[in-house]
Amino acid sequence: MEDLQEIIDYVEKHIQNKLNLKELSDFMGYSSFYISRKFMNIYGIPLTAFVRIRKFQYSIKDLINGMKVIDVAMKYSFESHEGFTRSFENILGFSPSNVRKYFPSDYSVPKVNLLVNNKQNSEEDSKMNLFDDMHKIIFVFLKKSFEEMKAKFSNEIQIELYENNFVKISDNGRGIRLEENGIIKEEILKNIFEGKPITKSEYLVFGDIPLDDLKLINSLCENLTLKVYRNNTCYTQDFVRGIPQHKILSTPCNKNNSGTEVTLKPDTSIFGKMCFQKDKIENLVKILISENQLDAKIDFSEQRNSKFTILI
Repeated sequence: MEDLQEIIDYVEKHIQNKLNLKELSDFMGYSSFYISRKFMNIYGIPLTAFVRIRKFQYSIKDLINGMKVIDVAMKYSFESHEGFTRSFENILGFSPSNVRKYFPSDYSVPKVNLLVNNKQNSEEDSKMNLFDDMHKIIFVFLKKSFEEMKAKFSNEIQIELYENNFVKISDNGRGIRLEENGIIKEEILKNIFEGKPITKSEYLVFGDIPLDDLKLINSLCENLTLKVYRNNTCYTQDFVRGIPQHKILSTPCNKNNSGTEVTLKPDTSIFGKMCFQKDKIENLVKILISENQLDAKIDFSEQRNSKFTILI
């Protein structure tokens, strides 16, 4: 497979579809890991980013023609008007409602012009990418906690670093609702978290880690324990490389507040002996505080275990 013109053509033909990695990889007949890494290696841009940019390029035409922002968002299968607007602004630097200030009335959707990336990553670059990817695991879970904080369902997030590269992330947000009428809904966690083991060779052909794919992130963890607190009950599930190890455990607890707690260890068969670093995590936290426009502070206590507390 020298290039991925087929997948580019598919995106163009189905630009109004949601177009997630699974759909694109199924079309090509390869795993999502392989397709994503291959696209990144050839063109130097993540496949998911390419799809998003093309959607915005088509959206601009509709917006100039007078279509409402919410209708454009729905046309191109964004989950919400807010999500479309936020992503549009992050990439283009202005809101969808202002496109006429930046584009002529006769704007036409540009042709795809992807250049083949001939640059070979050095061994040092590969190690740095691996190091960054490991910290993205934390970033994904932190992002969910910050969403709770921004929506004012939470006012505290804690990050604790332990020996052997374990990390615990917890918040006092709403927690996932796992029980209805006294019945624990196993499928809820399955749909959000259940993944599958990823080998080192699969990882090496995987592209940029999607920052909303909890199944993938879970699969990159050697061990992950999820605890959800709601209604004086603690719900627990343990995962090994994405696979749940038992039915959800439900135990009474004295914790009055709701919240979510994740304790994880990245897969050593992929990330080796690399360890999470305090400075790197602190930078990720600062990025999320800025992105969510929160007046939050970081309290870092240097004890036997490193511990961050983010408060608003």
